[in-house]
Order: sequence, then C-alpha cells, then structure tokens
Amino acid sequence: MLKIAQLFTLSLLVALSACSSISTNGKAKSFKTKQIPSAFINSYKNWQQLKNNHNAHYSYERDGLSPEGFHSSTKITVINNQVEFRDFFEWQQGNTPTLTWTEDFAQLGTHDQGASIKTLDQLYQQCKNQILNQPQTDFTVTFKVDQINILQQCSYTRLSCANQCTKGIRIQGLSLK
Repeated sequence: MLKIAQLFTLSLLVALSACSSISTNGKAKSFKTKQIPSAFINSYKNWQQLKNNHNAHYSYERDGLSPEGFHSSTKITVINNQVEFRDFFEWQQGNTPTLTWTEDFAQLGTHDQGASIKTLDQLYQQCKNQILNQPQTDFTVTFKVDQINILQQCSYTRLSCANQCTKGIRIQGLSLK
C-alpha cells in the first residue's frame, strides 16, 4: 500500500512541475470607439483559445474601494470552467493587504463583500451585453486588453458626471495555470 501512495505522490509532483503558468499585470491597450467591436471579438476569441490551452484553470483579481476608504481585492479561482474559490483581501492606504476571508465552492456567496462570483466568460458577456451597448450620446465606453489581448477593462462613464462616475469591469492579475 505504501508503494501505491509513493507512486501517486511522485506522479502528482511530475504532473504539477510540468504545468505552465502565465501571469499578466502589464500595460493595457485601449481602443477607440470604432475599434471596440472588433477588438472585443478578437480578445474573446483569444481568451477562448488560452482558456482551452490551460484546461479552463485560472485566477484573476478585481480591486475595490469602500466608502470608508478601505481598499480591497478579490481573487477568483476557476477550475474546469467553474468558480471554486473566492479570497478577499482588505487594507487601508499605506498598509499591507491582509486576507480577510476565503470561500471554497460550498461557501461561495456567503460574504457580502468582494467582487461577484463570475468566470471570465461571464465577465466578457457582461461587457458585451451591459456595457458596450451604452448610448454614445450619454456615455464614454472604455475597452482595454492586457499584453496578451485578454479583457482588462470594460467600463462606461456618464458624460455629464463629475465624480465617481465610471461603472464596469476591471481585471488585474490574470494567472493561467
């Protein structure tokens, strides 16, 4: 029995060491309004290919700021195209972020704080269906991709608004495993 456990452990270590990983945190590329529809399609196609190459196993982060001045970051981990974990970090300006809570699959959604529980595919659909179709007469729409052409920001800002007017999606720290 011990040999079977040793062989399993050795096989697992070999498999894990063979896995490749891609992380993104680089400079975003923005698009002009007329370029956004084709940029979105190209980015989504690129995402589908990358996701398939990495067996739909990835994580990403979304940042936030509370009205009380606390900064936060939510890390979403997706395995086999399903959200499996959500980690929430919080800190005040100048302090080190600390892990406030973690939810595993069985606990997802039990905390009110943090970014929504969505796969990147769901965020692309939210971008397409709720953000990119905002009327240009009332809103400025922004679409940005990271250095590997994956969604980094999809947002809109009311033209007549002066303070905290941008709504939408911002993604940082995409990591493909």
